[in-house]
Amino acid sequence: MIFGYSMKKYLIPVAVLLLLGGVLFIHYVAAAPAKAAAFDLEAINGITVEKTTEAELLSRSAFQTMDHDCFEADCVYHTERENKLLSTFHMAPRVLLSTSVRVRFGTVTKVSVIVYKAGLLPVSVMQTSDLPAGCAGDPCAELIRVPSKAVMGNRILFSTGSGLRNRMPDAFEPMCLSRLRGCNTYQELVPLAKGLHLEAGAH
Repeated sequence: MIFGYSMKKYLIPVAVLLLLGGVLFIHYVAAAPAKAAAFDLEAINGITVEKTTEAELLSRSAFQTMDHDCFEADCVYHTERENKLLSTFHMAPRVLLSTSVRVRFGTVTKVSVIVYKAGLLPVSVMQTSDLPAGCAGDPCAELIRVPSKAVMGNRILFSTGSGLRNRMPDAFEPMCLSRLRGCNTYQELVPLAKGLHLEAGAH
């Protein structure tokens, strides 16, 4: 009896510690995508298409370890973050945020961020040196269509002269990747989208 009582006395705090450790580990894993996405957005902040050089990119620590693919004169530096834990256990809809910086002959030619949420059309945000003739503002939104005219997503374009290139961390909400039940609207996912009337049809 005494032995059994002693064992029980030690097992209870051990079980509590293991449970607490498990909760903290789950919280850490769930929070990781949001932290990583915030880091990615900060990494691409302030880049200017057709002005920023690859040498300048590589002076940023994030680009020194970032995944990249090169072919001849072209290189693409890219990241991808997803709420795998929460979406796997159905605690939030799947959300993915990816960044991409394209370099050609040592100069940045494209900076883009793509946000995907299950149930909404993807949103692509892209910096361009010149806005299309149909753009009424800076930034402006347009639909992405395939040759059959079907809508495949939304594209938000902004020029190199826009102050938005210096506010990339504020244009998106990284916490949507770590929030229980996630974010359900473009305004939550992409604050930049406010007032741009994006197409919300399911993908």
